[in-house]
Amino acid sequence: MMIEGLAPPLRLSGHLLLLAERCAGERVTFRTLLPGLDSRDHALLTLFLALCFMHPFPIPGISQILGIMIVIAGARMSQGLGPWIPERWLDHGLPGGVLGKVLGFSGRQLRRVEYLIKPRGRFLTAHPWVRRLNGAAIVCCGLLVLLPLPPPTNFPPAIALMLLSVGVAEDDVVLLGLGYAALLATTVLFGAILVLGMAGVRMLFFPVPR
Repeated sequence: MMIEGLAPPLRLSGHLLLLAERCAGERVTFRTLLPGLDSRDHALLTLFLALCFMHPFPIPGISQILGIMIVIAGARMSQGLGPWIPERWLDHGLPGGVLGKVLGFSGRQLRRVEYLIKPRGRFLTAHPWVRRLNGAAIVCCGLLVLLPLPPPTNFPPAIALMLLSVGVAEDDVVLLGLGYAALLATTVLFGAILVLGMAGVRMLFFPVPR
């Protein structure tokens, strides 16, 4: 029930569009972007970090920091602790123009399908063991992002992280299930890359017709 006189809480698309507005200018910082968003801080933080990888090129000098932040966020989520960013990273510069476009586009696209996202299985998502499992899955996404692989390989773990983050934020076990499936597929793909190399994976999944 909504209390009269109070605005309804922003949905995830609204938060992404708010972040896009904060990206005005060539450079922005975490200190400018992240404060005072919502009580769903962990999921919003990891969703933001996932979207930072949703473009074809790494962010110079910051990609490794973003991966470590994902690992920290997942570990703290699994322990029931609030989000935390090292003080020395709060003023690291981020490319405001690129992030503003990515966040704005993502917010507009999410708004189109947001009616499909709803609390499903809250009795499961509220369980402490599920919270720990979700945190561990987010840690895995961060570790996969940190692997020294070519930039396009950031997309698969970022997609898994996006699904997990939205699932956690909205208590939606359907999206959580999709996130776990994406994480499993990404782990198999990366394992194949490490064993066979990029050329071997291309030959395995995209064989040249004779």
